[in-house]
Amino acid sequence: MKKYITYFPGCIDSQNKIRTEYIFEKLGFEADLVSEWNCCAAPPSHYKPDFFNKVVMPLRNLGISQQKGENFLYSGCQVCVRHINEAVKIINSDSMFKNQAEYSLKPFNASLKESESGSTGAVHLLDIIAAPEIKSALLNNVSKNIEGDSILLYTGCYPDNESINSFKNILNILGAEVSLFGECCGGEKLRNTTPVHSKRIENANTSDRFFKLINGKADETDSDYILTICSMCEKNISDGIELSDLDVFAPIIGLSEFLGFLFGIKGCGNLIDGGHKGNGIGATKEYCI
Repeated sequence: MKKYITYFPGCIDSQNKIRTEYIFEKLGFEADLVSEWNCCAAPPSHYKPDFFNKVVMPLRNLGISQQKGENFLYSGCQVCVRHINEAVKIINSDSMFKNQAEYSLKPFNASLKESESGSTGAVHLLDIIAAPEIKSALLNNVSKNIEGDSILLYTGCYPDNESINSFKNILNILGAEVSLFGECCGGEKLRNTTPVHSKRIENANTSDRFFKLINGKADETDSDYILTICSMCEKNISDGIELSDLDVFAPIIGLSEFLGFLFGIKGCGNLIDGGHKGNGIGATKEYCI
């Protein structure tokens, strides 16, 4: 019997055409996208840390999920996960905050039925994969061969080393060599600061520096490609490509698309499959449909 979950894509994953419902199905879940979801507000709260951005916006998504009977949201973005869980902690720290949140969420039909930390919140996709029974389902549904691949697994700010090691073990079982790198990519402070739209030159420089750092790590470890577990990390690194003066760089792939690639979803993993692997020069990213 499949377990039902609600999935929150966040602003980054929403731009992709990755068939997350198919990916979750392969893992043994029936996933439903949060209806009428909104940005978790982590990027705006970085510059304007008011109650609406830090609490109301992230909890609205959680409230919508709870109205459907699901106390937990699942997401591939660690920034979204962290921001939603921090909002839950805030309303549990003071009854005034909890009352203010309830008042603000009512007009959205997103009142929280459960608000205690540990009983509700957001969960990262990697936490699902780390569970032993899900690990078996993943391995049983792999249709692509990554034996001999050298992967730089970029973990960013993801905090659970046990889940990271569990996923690393999965990749090792599939025959890949895995190196780890975990320095922060800059997270939400770099959002809305793309090379085209940003007027924050210092952030553009930060993005460029970080991209060169992680690309250097990929070169040092002789990695064929960089696999990110967080969709915002993937976007920040990809933005670095647009800023960089490097002629050669390692292909970047996010966790959701990588799972789609392993499961044989058409269009997933074009940059790391066949002749594209190990060469990011002039490559055009295509999302799986």
